[in-house]
Amino acid sequence: MRNPSRSSGKVWFQPPNKFRREVKGNSPSLTVSDGRQLWIYYPGFKSAERYPLGKGSPLDSTVAAINSSLNLEDVENNFQISAAKIENGYELRLMPRAAAMKRVFQKLALRINDQLRVESTDMLLPNGDRIVTTYSDQTHGPVPGSMFEFTPPAGTEISTPLGR
Repeated sequence: MRNPSRSSGKVWFQPPNKFRREVKGNSPSLTVSDGRQLWIYYPGFKSAERYPLGKGSPLDSTVAAINSSLNLEDVENNFQISAAKIENGYELRLMPRAAAMKRVFQKLALRINDQLRVESTDMLLPNGDRIVTTYSDQTHGPVPGSMFEFTPPAGTEISTPLGR
């Protein structure tokens, strides 16, 4: 892209499989997974997509890739890993092992600072696009379970793209 799109937001993660991502800016969205279903809400359009997880859902490999890269537990079974010491930290390159994950992304590079906090990720998608995310103002601590729950606001049009 000549003019990459930029947005800001927040991410919460609770091992092994719960996450929440809030994106602000021109195209705001909210993505919430409680491990059983995934919601993507677009407030500007008053629409939400609901994806059931598990039981062979086509989205399972995508969510597994997200959880595995956020959690870093069992990461060596899911990715080929290379690492290098860089100024003020480390860079990890994760290459997915499973074909299902390779359909989600080809490579994920993580820059980790000396305090072992992720500063940025650079994801190369199968079509050649890149998603670069920078992280700041990180905190560690308990996250209330309600952060991983989603109820669409009244008047929201709900779709189930996978037909379940």
